[in-house]
This record gives sequence, structure tokens and C-alpha cells, in this order.
Amino acid sequence: MDLFMKRIALAASEEDVKVELAKILHKPPFPLEPPLNFDVYFFKKFDTRGKVGILNLPTVSVGNTFLYAYGSTGVPVKGPRIIFSRSNKPVNQDRLAILNATSWQDPKALRAEKERRIREGRPHKLTSYGFGRFLDDGSFSSECVAEGEADIACDLERRQVRFTLRKQSQRPSLDDDIAFMLSMIHLDLHLDSTVSVSYPPAAIDSIVDSRVSDRPTLFIRATAFPIFVTEVACRDRQESRRSQGLIPDIPMPHGCFNLACTFAEAHDKDSFIYACRTRFRIPHHSQEVDISIHKRTLITPPNFDFLSDLPFKLAFEVEKAVTNWTLSISDAHSLKGTLDDLCRTHGDAAAPIFQKFSSLLEDESTCRKRGRRRARRRNRPAPTTLVDRLMHAVNVYLEEQQRPRGRLTIAPSATSAGVSYTYHLILTPTRHILEGPVIDQSNSVLRRFGNHECFLRVSFQDENRSKLRRDQDVSIADLLAQRYRPVLLNGCIVAGRRYHMLGYSMSGLKEHSLWFVTPFQDDEGRLLDAQTIRESLGDFSRLQHQPAKLGARWSQAFSATDPSITIQPNEIQRIPDRKSPLGSDMTDGCSPISFELSREIWKANQRTKQRPARGKTPSAFQFRLGGAKGMVVRDNTLEGRVICLRPSQIKFDAPDNRTFDIQSTSARPKAMFLNRPLIVIMEYLGVSIERVIELQDFSINEAQSIRTSFKDASKVLQQHGFGTSFHLPSLFRNMSAILNLKLGGEVTDDTYLYNDLVAKSLHCAETHILRELKYRAHIAVPGSFTLLGVSDEWDCLDENEIYATVQDEKTGLYQEITGLVAITRSPQIHPGDIQVVTAVRRPALEHLTNVVVFSCRGNRAMSSCLGGGDLDGDDFNLILDPEIIPRHVATPGEYKSLPIKETPHVCGIEDVVNFIFDYIEADLVGHIAISHLRFSDRADPSCKECLDLAQLASHAVDFPKTGTPVKFQNLPRHPDRTKPDFLAREGADVESDMYYNSKKLLGQLFRRVPINDWMPDGWNGSQSPSGGDIVERALERVGLYGLGLSLAAPSEELHEEMMYLLEEYGLQLLAIGTTHTISKNKDACVSEAELVSGTILANWSDHRKRREAVGAMNLQTHELVRSVRAEMRASNAANREQEEDELSDDGEWDEDEDDYYRESRLIAESFQRAWAAWCVAEEELKNEPQSYGSQSFGLIALGRMLELIKAAKELV
Repeated sequence: MDLFMKRIALAASEEDVKVELAKILHKPPFPLEPPLNFDVYFFKKFDTRGKVGILNLPTVSVGNTFLYAYGSTGVPVKGPRIIFSRSNKPVNQDRLAILNATSWQDPKALRAEKERRIREGRPHKLTSYGFGRFLDDGSFSSECVAEGEADIACDLERRQVRFTLRKQSQRPSLDDDIAFMLSMIHLDLHLDSTVSVSYPPAAIDSIVDSRVSDRPTLFIRATAFPIFVTEVACRDRQESRRSQGLIPDIPMPHGCFNLACTFAEAHDKDSFIYACRTRFRIPHHSQEVDISIHKRTLITPPNFDFLSDLPFKLAFEVEKAVTNWTLSISDAHSLKGTLDDLCRTHGDAAAPIFQKFSSLLEDESTCRKRGRRRARRRNRPAPTTLVDRLMHAVNVYLEEQQRPRGRLTIAPSATSAGVSYTYHLILTPTRHILEGPVIDQSNSVLRRFGNHECFLRVSFQDENRSKLRRDQDVSIADLLAQRYRPVLLNGCIVAGRRYHMLGYSMSGLKEHSLWFVTPFQDDEGRLLDAQTIRESLGDFSRLQHQPAKLGARWSQAFSATDPSITIQPNEIQRIPDRKSPLGSDMTDGCSPISFELSREIWKANQRTKQRPARGKTPSAFQFRLGGAKGMVVRDNTLEGRVICLRPSQIKFDAPDNRTFDIQSTSARPKAMFLNRPLIVIMEYLGVSIERVIELQDFSINEAQSIRTSFKDASKVLQQHGFGTSFHLPSLFRNMSAILNLKLGGEVTDDTYLYNDLVAKSLHCAETHILRELKYRAHIAVPGSFTLLGVSDEWDCLDENEIYATVQDEKTGLYQEITGLVAITRSPQIHPGDIQVVTAVRRPALEHLTNVVVFSCRGNRAMSSCLGGGDLDGDDFNLILDPEIIPRHVATPGEYKSLPIKETPHVCGIEDVVNFIFDYIEADLVGHIAISHLRFSDRADPSCKECLDLAQLASHAVDFPKTGTPVKFQNLPRHPDRTKPDFLAREGADVESDMYYNSKKLLGQLFRRVPINDWMPDGWNGSQSPSGGDIVERALERVGLYGLGLSLAAPSEELHEEMMYLLEEYGLQLLAIGTTHTISKNKDACVSEAELVSGTILANWSDHRKRREAVGAMNLQTHELVRSVRAEMRASNAANREQEEDELSDDGEWDEDEDDYYRESRLIAESFQRAWAAWCVAEEELKNEPQSYGSQSFGLIALGRMLELIKAAKELV
């Protein structure tokens, strides 16, 4: 009940009123246990008679009792009596819901807590400061300073260390050239401006000071640049804008993210350190020596023009070494002559030589320890100058080339045609980062034009690796205009070459990642640039006034795909779409293909992946074919080589581009998982809450079972896709089945194996599963599936009928689905996004597996009823568990599309760039999804706000194609900033006043998931961390002699070859590990256990960016392990890649060899090589137990040996 309050004393605060009312409401006749919760808020407007406001009470009876006692007499607060009466406005249900969902908090206690926070978080005045970097000798180089009043504080509410600079009257003290440039373009800061610099605690490695210094100085040793925000007075308000550094338009000097602070008083310094240690858990280190500070004012500008004279690959490595702070720009300039000589002498080897040089420079500061081979090198006289070190790197590289079988390389020809080497540029507000060449998914443009070094993938990211996003309080418009827009319009210079924007894939646009290209000549001598490449993609004349749609059509060529065959013009048939009586497109995005052509496509695709094309040809393919895209489903009634295309699939004409590129297939079914939006709607539709909780409990128990046995671990890893790059599921199955080993236990028991890396990898997997359960409600539904959708080309299904058969040839699963099925697709947001259909059997469809076939009858396509889906590649969730099939369903949402934004003139690249920046600033899909969860928690998905958000979500999803954004001001407003606890980010304090305990199902599920407090026991140091002795004794018990296999000591030559292979593997594994860290600091590295398990445990602010990083990391480790396994095979094997897939449990299918003796010999020789690799790994671990890569190298070798033992047993 709401009571209106008037005549409140002007001196009274809301807190004062609550204190006085608590004395009344927490005594009889009002409830005592628990204390009655209530709230008070004032209106902004008031008059001379006093303030006015509202008293929120939880029930009508309490309100009536209060009015009876105090309505006429009032309650005195700060002098005048407050008069109460019934409010003539409707009760605010949101506030009432919060009131009933939270418990009473004493305002006096809250006030004391706030005072304590203010005392501990108050700013400390600084007498001097400087952003800079630590030098090799431990001293500090202060390289960016501006005049003004500076202070620093621990902001406990925002959980950040905040440095503030006020009243700047001069530009930062950089070098003379930059200062002159700034004066020419008049970038002086306003006198009344303030720069706020924020470090999240995760970005601070430690607080460092000196015990022997008499100055109250400390250093913030950071791992990444902080966030810079410039606050400027604009008319009658303060405006906060993201900026690139202390001067909004100029990035910070390279590597200058550390901060030196000199305090006015020593006790201020001590208080600040105490707050950092106790509140943010930031380590503090006091050194025994004084840390000198050098003020550098003659820094060379970051000029990379000289790189244009070097070959691209070498120039890229040089600039990369500067951007990751291995070299300074002046160091790079000093090597110019030497680099020229290097190119003349060593040609194409110059780039890998410089890579080796950079690696040696970083050797002392990285997390790698390479053991004996490194020790041998350190015995040589240490080179002193940079030139000497580079010459040393030349000698090391040439030595490696003389090793048996050469260095470990992952040549493009040795990998799938669906992947390629790519070069990456990451632009954050403060720096640019170069990565590569790294293995990445390929696309049709890269395959068609080659010259991969001429293509550059450019990503816009924030300092914490998340996407740049607008904030309610801080604008990014100026940052986009000053930092990023010039790059898209004018290009960027990398390695001395200018790259211009080429295009993007739709997934790349969502992640703010685009493709750039520098002009080059093709094999025929034609000069190709961004414009000519785009023009070659097809005829876009119909889109010349629609920039967003034009960019979307370009994007088809940049989608990550695998190649197959080239379709001939006479093999393409154009057929019409099927329409309902009301005009709904029933075949939107789908068409038939003949069996013969689909079989040829599948064979060619498997050849490009160097796999044997055994087993059934998939029933459907998601494809790109020139200007067409969508799904094709196999139709056995079509004769010969025929593919049909419909108008809904043909987006533009491209008759010269006829390569059939595959985006996905129906080769195997996917598991089905619940998610937060789906659970919200399921709860609203009346599914069994107990069953959902039971499913989550099962998932929790399953995740925790990963530590109990190799068999259970294999099952869980297989289900969640963990450890596939390193073949962990099959390794664990074989360790149990062949070696009869058990997981964990006492190391003195020969039946139990403790492997340190295995234990840590399983810990990573369990932590990841539990984290997904807790923060995303990612709950598996056993017996339910996710399948690609296709149309009923045979017209044998009635309205609301589907057909589905699930088959997995690898596991032996075969299931014909019949009866009532709940069907949906992600993302869900409308109550009607879940429908119930009937699965039936039809003879005409029996050749189709792992697809859901939708009827073409009725007035509206079922796919469009499921969140506006279609059949051009959407995945559909089929829920077969009867307890979570809704008892009733809601009418599907139906939304009117926004108009496509058009330009009056023929649009060009500048118009597409304008759209890209509109998208970056106005992409609200994620914001709308979170807002929907907040509103639905306080009401339900059918409330007005949720239905409005469902409409807006449809428009926001279409924004990349229409170019018409959803306006931020049109979104429903929340009554306050509090959120339900299940929306807390990873690591957030859910007990803070930012969150409340949700009473809905999502809240229950969130609180039921435990934090993973299990940690492996850890290696005790008594023997090899791999448990190698137990493994070797288990191998001896297998009976290898009878299989023609031996554990004899490897020859010296083979031993040396594998030792070199291990070292090169460790270097490449480390390179992958350093690529996928949040900080992008050269010293940071993903752990070996994370690489092996295929997870990243660090808390990322953007879950999707972490998922993208994990995918890229796993792709790269997969190709690395593939190459290592190839080196462990017999030297004269006819087809190494095929042999791997034949023997591996994680490959496709086994293939018998006619020549028994030849096969036996190849198995024995390959076993000998894998055994030598295992021995080398064990020796390395005995010398350097913590060496990076040695344990995983041993696991690769062990997995290979067990596969060969299994193959040998099958031959006997």
C-alpha cells in the first residue's frame, strides 16, 4: 500500500524519515519478526510548505493500521509533522515486489557502512605521478604526464582503482614532435575538464614500493591499459566520454599502462595500499632497493614507415614485437640495416628468424621453461647488443633446420582447406595489437584470391577484450569518431602497408570484427583492391540505395565455410517457393538436392579435410553458393547431379561464383540445453519446476563425476566437447580399457594414476560446466536434441506435424521420434516462442536423419512462429521429456518489420561505414535480453514491458540487415538499478545492494549451483608429475611382445629427433597460450591445463568473446596436435593424415588394409616413434617438472600408443 506524505521538513532526508518511521513500524501492533520492510522516497518537486513523497508499505492491512494511528496526527521528523493520506495513484507493483523480496536493513547501519566506505575510499592527493613502463634494470620510465591536480582512490562501489586529474591547463608531456603536432591541431584540454582513469582489480598485477625510499611513492604494476574517461562541462551538465588517453585524441605511448604515484603524506600511501590489499586482494610487494624514476621527454614517435621496404612477413613480426613491448620503436629503428642484410642473406627465412629472435628476448619473462635444451644455450657467451642477439637467433634457427625431419610446421597444405593462416589487428581505445599468423577458419574470398598476407582481420575491442558498448553514463560517440572511424574510412597501416576495409561476415559484425585488404596483383597480373574484390562478388545493383543490406550481402562471401565442389550451370534448377494461402513463405531458405550431387559434395568436403568419406552422406547442408545461401535437403527422387534454388535463397546474382561452400551439415545430432530465457518462458507455461531442478542436479552431479573415473571423465568430456583437440575422450577410454588404470588415488598403487596435468584439466572442465550452469542455466536435457530445420518437399506432413529421426553412427544411437514434442529455437523472448507439435512417421521421409522436417501446410510456417525463424540454417530444439513439455502454449509473436534504411544517392563504402558505427553504438540485442529477464522476474513474460521488449528484440535482430536501429529511449525503463541475483556476473558479490534474491525458478537454480571448490591435490614432487612409472608398468602388463610392439630404448637419432619435436611443440603451444589471454600482455599465458581441456577460466566481462576465443584456441591446438601426431607416425606411411583418422577413436571410421604385414610394420614403427616421444617427455619432466608443454606432449604420445595397441589387437 502507498501512502502520500506531505509537509516534510526541508532539512529532512529520506534516511531521516525512515529512521523515525522504523521506531513506529517495528513495534506492536505491527509484525515484529522479521522486522517490517518499508521504503520512502521523495518527489523532486516541493514547495515552501515542505517536501512531498510516498511511503511504501508491504500490505493494505499495515497501511490501514498506520493511517488509523497517525493519519490525522502525523509523525514529527526534523521539526514539522509529516501528514499521511492514501495515495490517489495506482500502487507501483515493481516497488512492491522489491519490498516483499528483500528484508529490512537498518538505515543507521547502512549509514555507518557508507561512512566507512567513504573513509576507506576517499581520494588521496598526489604531489606527482607518471604513466610509464618498467625497464629491464627495474627502474621506471615515466613517459606521459599532464599538469593538474591529481588524486587516487579505491572506489569500492564500482570496484576499481581510480586516478583523477583535474584542471589540466597543458597538454601531456610527450616528446617534442607529438607536442608540436598537438599544438597544430589545437587539442588543448579544457580548463574545467577532468580525466578519470580506472583500473579494474583484475588488470593490476601488484602494488610495488620500496622499503628503503624516503619518498611516499608506489607503483601500480598493471597488465593492461586502464579505462580513460574525460568529463567535460557542457552547458548545464557534465558529459562523460570515453577517450584514448590523457588527451582524448591521442593514444597512450606503447606499454605505458603502469602508474607511479607520489603521495602528499606517507599515511595516505599506507591507507591506499591497505585498501587495495584488503578490498581488492591486490598483492603488495616492498622491494629492498630504491626504484628510480626516469622522466623521458624525447621519445621517438611511433613511426613504422621504414617497414614498407621489408618483406611483409618480416615487417609484421617487427611491428608485432613493438606492439607487445618486446622491443621499443627506437630498438626497431636501430635494427633497420641488420634487417636488410637478413633479408638479402636468408630470404623467406628472415621472418621465422626474427620470430625466434623475439622469442629469445622474451625467454626470461614468460611462463615457459624449456629445460635442458635451454640450459645448453645458456652455457654459451650471452650476446649483449641487439644485433648480437639477432645474430644469435640466426644461428639457433639454422641449427634447428638441420635437425632430423626439420622443424615442426603446420603448412596450409597439411591442414584442412577450411582453415588458413590469417593476420589480426586488434584496436582498443589505447593501443593496437598484432597477432598472427594464426590458424583461423577460412572463407570463400580467402580461398578464391589467395595472397593471405594481403588480408587483415581487424577487431575493435575494449581494454578487457569485450566489445565496445555504449553505457548509460558514458558516451562512446567521440571515441568511435576519433579512434575508429578514420580507420574504416581511410584504412590502417600495418607492416608499412595500407589496408582498406573490405567487408565482414554477419557474425563478425556482431563481434565488431571486419576484413581489410591491401592492394595486390593476382596470378594474371591484375591489380586487386577492396573495391575490385567487392565488385567481383556479384551484382548488387538492386541494393545500391541500402547500405546495411549491401553490407549484409557482401557478408555471405566472408562467412566461415568449408569448400567442396564447383557446381556447373546446367546442374542448377530454379524453382518457386511454396506459399501458404495467406502468403507466408513455407520454404523460406530451403530447397532440395539430388542424392548423387550431395554425395559428391560430401566426398569432396572430406577430401579437403583429409578424411576418408565413409558412412552416410548427411541429409542436409547449410551452404553458400555464389549469391545464394540457405539449406539443401536430400531428395532421392531427383536424378543425376541437380541442386534446386528458390527465390528466398538467392540474395543477389553471382553467376561466376559457383563453389558450393559448406557452413554446417546434419552429419551428427547436437545435444539440447536449456537457457535462461527458455526457462523463464517454460516456467510461465507451467512446466514441472521440480523436473527442471532435477535436470540441473543431474548436470551438477555429472560434472562432479568427472573426477571419479576415466570412464566417467571420458563420457562428460565427450558430451561437452572438451579435450577433443588432444583426443582426451578416447585417451581416457583406452587408459581404462587397455591399461586398466583408475583415476587418482595413491601413487604407490599401480592401479591408480595421478597425472598432474590430467587432474588440472579435469578441474578446468568441471569449473567450466558449473560456471555455465550457474551463470547461464546451461542445463542438458538428456534424450532431447538440436537439429537443423528443413522443409517438407514431399508434402506429406499436415499442419503442426514434424518428422525427425536421430542417428549417430559413432555412438550407435538411432531414435525415431514420435508423439508430442515441444519445439523452440534460440533466442527465446516471447511466450509463443515455444510450441507443441506432433512428430509422425512418413515413408517418403525415412531417408532423412538429424533434421527436423517442417510441414508446408497451414497458414503460417512453424519456423516463423518460433521467434521469427526460417529454414536457412536455423537450429531447432526438440524437447522430448514429457515433464517439461508445456501444458498449454501461447500464440506466437508476430511483428511488423521496420523499414530498410535507404540513401537518396547510390551508396558507397562511406555509407556502409556509417552503418557499421550506427550498429556499434546502437546494438541493443544483449541489453534487451537482460532487460527482459529483469522485467519477467518481477512480473512474467506476458507483462506489457516484456511484450514490448519482444517486439523491439525482433527489430534489433534485424538491425544488421535493415539499418534501422532500435532507439535506446524507446526501451521500457526499470524503476531502479537492482537486479535479480541470477544476473550477477561471474565473481560479483550477490550480497551487495545491487542484487536481490529472485523468487522465480531462475533464482532457485542460480543459488543451487555450488562454486567449484574442488582442487586437485597437486603434484607432491616425489616423482614425475605425469605418473610415468605407473603408466610404463601398465604398458608392460599389456603383452606388447605378442602384438609385435616393444618398449625398447629408442635409438639416439630418434631420441634427438623427438627432443627437437618436443621443444618446437612447446614453443608453438606457448604462442597459442599467449594469444588467448585477456590482458594481451606478453607475460600472460593461458595455462597448459586450459589448452588441453579446451577452456579458459579467466573471468571475461563478455561471455561471447570468451566463447569466441575458446573456439579459435581449440582450432589452433587441434591443428598443432594433428601435426605432432603426424610426426609420430612411420616415416614411409603412404597417407599420414588418413592413417591418423583410421586409428583414432575420435576420427571418422576405421579402414582395413589388405596387406597385413605392411600394416603390422607401420603400426610397430609408429609405436616406436610414439614411445620415443613419451620417453623424451618423461626425461624433460624429470629435469624441469614445470616445463610448459612437456606433460601434454606426453599425453599426445600416450594416446597415440594406446590407439596403436588397439589397432594391433584388431589385426591379431
